[in-house]
Amino acid sequence: MDAEQQVGVLLLEAAVLMVVGMGVVFGFLMVLVFAVQAMSRLLKHSGPAATTAAVATTQSAAVPAAVVAAISVAIEHHQKQNKG
Repeated sequence: MDAEQQVGVLLLEAAVLMVVGMGVVFGFLMVLVFAVQAMSRLLKHSGPAATTAAVATTQSAAVPAAVVAAISVAIEHHQKQNKG
């Protein structure tokens, strides 16, 4: 084989390797997207139950009403400031 043929073969091998590599990365990213979407759907269904558990824990801890009122006012103030 002369030098021109060797360069051509090397370029062809490089192109095949590049296409295979890009295909593998694309495939992995597609699997990742579907996995994240599936986890999102699963967590949407369990979301309200987690919130209810947090409320039950807060109520059993006997937080004074004044503290709850202060936190509520602080959250409202923060939301108004960061609205846009």
